[in-house]
Amino acid sequence: MSDITDELTNSAEKSAERVESGLEIRIATASDTEELAWLNQELLTFYGLPARNQRSFVSHAITKGVFQENSGLKILLAIEKDNAIGFLAFSEVFALASCQKSIFIQDLFVARKVRKSGAGRALMETLFKFAIDNEITQIDWTTDAWNSKAIAFYEHIVPSLKTEKILYRLNEERLNQIIKKS
Repeated sequence: MSDITDELTNSAEKSAERVESGLEIRIATASDTEELAWLNQELLTFYGLPARNQRSFVSHAITKGVFQENSGLKILLAIEKDNAIGFLAFSEVFALASCQKSIFIQDLFVARKVRKSGAGRALMETLFKFAIDNEITQIDWTTDAWNSKAIAFYEHIVPSLKTEKILYRLNEERLNQIIKKS
């Protein structure tokens, strides 16, 4: 097990002690891929996107993409009554300009039926504790402008919206077009 995984496990265990009874926050492992695939389907439904792949394929892709050495992605999993109800996926990066460690949150998702249960906040608090324990000085994330509930959730945690940045994204099709021009 890597040092970062050990540190995250320790932070998650400490934070889990503070979480209300019945809710556990822990690091996802390869044995959690089925639950993550299910949550992924719920995430796609939330965004109004079609589930292009069967859950078994998604589970396999998660195993190969997340749970390999040096994947760079860590996932905190919220468990209630032996069921995965949410996750927070993040990467730790080194910001060269500021010479500081930082975290970028890729996704925070809580299943529809248990939103407002405190799971999202518990996931964020576990990540905050990990950041403090590991001298990480900055955490960044994005949310969709149309998602007013997420915006309200984040603003309740930290009213530090950064508007001076613009997000750019190349999808596979556009990336291939650019490469073909080269």
